[in-house]
Amino acid sequence: MKKKILLLFILSFSISTFSQTTNSSSGGTATGNGSATYTVGQTIYTTNIGNNGSVSQGIQQSLEIFVLSNKDFKELNLNAFTYPNPTKDKITLEISNVDLQNLSYVMYDIKGRTLLKGVIKGKSTNIMMKDYAAGVYLLKVNQQNKELKTFKVIKK
Repeated sequence: MKKKILLLFILSFSISTFSQTTNSSSGGTATGNGSATYTVGQTIYTTNIGNNGSVSQGIQQSLEIFVLSNKDFKELNLNAFTYPNPTKDKITLEISNVDLQNLSYVMYDIKGRTLLKGVIKGKSTNIMMKDYAAGVYLLKVNQQNKELKTFKVIKK
């Protein structure tokens, strides 16, 4: 009797297990005044409908863009990079336009609190992050208190 109950118990697990898959047939990016990435064939969770169309949320993973821009400085050619991103203990801010003077940086947490301020003195600046918790941070590069470029930094 115990063997029959055990067999029935084991068979019931094999019958009731299901896996979740997404069968995507195609996808791409639509651009205009903004951009939207889409995948055809995904499961829809919610749909938002407006006057100009509708948007359906699914399970597509978002594309991360690390450099945020400032529309007031379109004519400025600032070449600045942060690496490694994501990071564990430090990031390096590298600026190739050394003719720019009075550069500084400010590190913010995701809630907008100022965590760290510093002066950029050369082409390469190391910013220590080992004392901060894992999460998303914003690093803003400024020139005389005017924001030039913002980086999204991910701390593991």
